[in-house]
Amino acid sequence: MKKYSLIYLKNQLRGNWGYIILAVVFISVGAFFEFLGPKLIGITVDSVVGSKPFDLPQFAVEILEKWGGREFLVRHLYLLIAIFAVVAITTVLCEKGRLFASHNLGENLGYNMRQSVFEHLQRASFSYHKNVQTGDIIQRCSSDIDMVRNFVVEMTQIVRVIAKIAMAYWFMFDISVALALISFVSVPAISLFSVLFYKRIQEKFTAADEAEGELQAMAQENLSAPRVVRAFGKQKYELDKFQRDNEEFTRLWIKVGDLLALFWAGGDILTSFQIVLVLCASTVFAVNGDITTGEVVSFMTFNGMLAWPIRSLGRIVGNMSKATVALGRIAEITEAPVEDYDSGVEFKFEHDITFNDVCFSFDSQVIFDHLSFTIKKGQTVAILGASGSGKSTIMALLCRFYTPDSGSITIDGVDINDINLVGLRKNISLVMQEPFLFSKTIGENIAVTDRRGDMDRIVAAAKIADVHDDIMDFADRYDTVVGERGVTVSGGQKQRIAIARCIYTGANVLMFDDSLSAVDAMTDRRIRANLNRHTKDLTCVIISQRVNTLMQSDNILVLDKGRIVQQGDHKKLCSEDGIYKEIVKIQQDVLEKTREEAQ
Repeated sequence: MKKYSLIYLKNQLRGNWGYIILAVVFISVGAFFEFLGPKLIGITVDSVVGSKPFDLPQFAVEILEKWGGREFLVRHLYLLIAIFAVVAITTVLCEKGRLFASHNLGENLGYNMRQSVFEHLQRASFSYHKNVQTGDIIQRCSSDIDMVRNFVVEMTQIVRVIAKIAMAYWFMFDISVALALISFVSVPAISLFSVLFYKRIQEKFTAADEAEGELQAMAQENLSAPRVVRAFGKQKYELDKFQRDNEEFTRLWIKVGDLLALFWAGGDILTSFQIVLVLCASTVFAVNGDITTGEVVSFMTFNGMLAWPIRSLGRIVGNMSKATVALGRIAEITEAPVEDYDSGVEFKFEHDITFNDVCFSFDSQVIFDHLSFTIKKGQTVAILGASGSGKSTIMALLCRFYTPDSGSITIDGVDINDINLVGLRKNISLVMQEPFLFSKTIGENIAVTDRRGDMDRIVAAAKIADVHDDIMDFADRYDTVVGERGVTVSGGQKQRIAIARCIYTGANVLMFDDSLSAVDAMTDRRIRANLNRHTKDLTCVIISQRVNTLMQSDNILVLDKGRIVQQGDHKKLCSEDGIYKEIVKIQQDVLEKTREEAQ
């Protein structure tokens, strides 16, 4: 188990050490009374049924002699019944106390781990989220946490096993040192067998656990895009892929099961050998007069009671293997790099946003090489370029989803890395090309940044985004619940709701990443007209391939392979040869051809 994993587990156990101590106390007391019963049975056989002197502490013998000794107990057998009842009830109460303490320990630990992992995921960097599979993360946050939680609860069983073994051998050595040593032979043998098994099975558990994560990730991805799967007729392909992953997952867990079966069989053989050995030895000792009949009864009872604790070492070791792997996978999440939301200067935007010689690479692919441009406050800046030219990356860098390799991005001369991240993102609102809607009402989706949404502001934002009339056509209007991932609404409606959400935030900078691609030309024109009226004093950055969407911008940046090859307003760019002029001509030709075909 990695050192960091142990540190993480220790931190999650804070505030629960009282339950651990309570469980240990109940286990220790319960183990004593559990083994006290067989001891009293042996004394009853030898000293009440038989006539051997009582094998009890001196003070207890003196009390019994004062009451009348053996004859007194024979005449008052109900006292023996009462004593056995008290021992049994105390054992049960101690077990109840242990379960109470361990249950609270486990549930509190599960709560702490879920809270810490989710909190860390909220602060984890964008690059981390981009490189992980959702299904795998969900598996780590659910079944892996349950695995660790259950094992920590089972850790009380380890204390219980140790206490039982210690208590049993305390009583057994008191009966016969030689017989106790014979009985003890199997303990180191099973322990060594368990250690060897632990090393062997840990790799198998790791592979099986990772296969489960892959299977969940594949299922989650498939269920997240049912339209795509059906639209392209990929059901057979996805089914075959799932079957391959499922077969691999099953094969790995069968291997784990085979190893566990081997371990349990080996444990059973060793335990059976120990019981037979002790039975033969105790018989010989009794025939030779070294121990009494009552001591044989007690010793064999103790030995039988040891069978479960010794055999449970195998189950505990097996679960330890799984818990170790699960804890390592959980700890990996908490080791992920996080964003700093606390430090930095307050956000101010009075003059310019400047990209100064920005170089950026992603997965060894150069995106920008000394990119420089300026966005002035109150301007509408448009970005045009082929797919992969770096348009969306500009917005990601400005939101500090990524950090430039070199160069700087400044707001009013202050590097954005020195600006408080919360303030930065609060004042820069972004609409993605494929916006995400939560499984909430439309009103709650628009006012997602506000716990108590202002209905007047919600409606005003929806009207600017030209989606108000569509919303009013729904039966529940703004209280209409959007299905998972926004399946209740169309693509265009989803984009416009996202635009309304962007406007509702009241941010100083609005960025639209091709967020009008799913609406028709007339709706596009109305939204742009509304935005021009609403964003008169705001700064807008618009990514689009439609010239009609870009032509009203104050400045248009034309990107090609991460470089700005043209820059200026629509009139200027149309007057010079280049990519922009070619795109304008192509779109005009397409429009003319469409009109001719319509006639």
